[in-house]
Amino acid sequence: MTFRKDIPAFTFYLLFGSVLIFMLVLKYSNKGFSLYINELHHPILDAFFKHITHLGDGLMLLLFLPIIFFKKSTYGIILHLGALIHLVFVYLGKQVFFHGAPRPMLVFQDLSLHVVEGVKIASYNTFPSGHTATAFLLAALLAQTRPRQPFYQFFPFLLALLVAFSRVYLMQHFLVDVLAGMWIGYFSFFAAKAITLRFPPKWQNFRLNQFLLSKLQLGLVVWKRRIHSDNYRYRRLK
Repeated sequence: MTFRKDIPAFTFYLLFGSVLIFMLVLKYSNKGFSLYINELHHPILDAFFKHITHLGDGLMLLLFLPIIFFKKSTYGIILHLGALIHLVFVYLGKQVFFHGAPRPMLVFQDLSLHVVEGVKIASYNTFPSGHTATAFLLAALLAQTRPRQPFYQFFPFLLALLVAFSRVYLMQHFLVDVLAGMWIGYFSFFAAKAITLRFPPKWQNFRLNQFLLSKLQLGLVVWKRRIHSDNYRYRRLK
């Protein structure tokens, strides 16, 4: 069962990405990197990151709900629990421990910075990055579907990393914010997985598509028998 296996390749990619971000912080500083990236703006990059950042929207969790239909219910349970766990961590960070922490555009309000057209800029509650947390939660879930294929796991990681970078490029977060979001998403996935594996095996192996198909087939059999019975009675009456 693939959901019982670890995803070492994805974990390695995450560690490598974290080290890279840490090195960027050391070289440019947390705030300095935002200024550096802002100077590199380009219309193509503006359009690209403006759209790819939506892969971290909370609504993306709803788009992944069909995974319950095609996969074992374990993946659906992990998705729901992981979403709940990551929302709790993001809420605590934004609204409790770091409530009101200024975002880049507020920190650099005295500077003339490039703003991507059509992007609504937030001013407060910068830590952690919720979009990044969502992206890495979904990326880890996708990686779990192919736990022994490092090449496959690289693609959901890369997409999630691009979402994280987009938050910095769009001046919505600092590097430290997205770094925290990466690990929140990753931890939420594994916490949800650990809880799910404690569920009864019958729940873990349940497949909604097979269940619905079997009920449909049963309904068709009953319907055909009823039609056959009605036809038989009709012929006898004649």
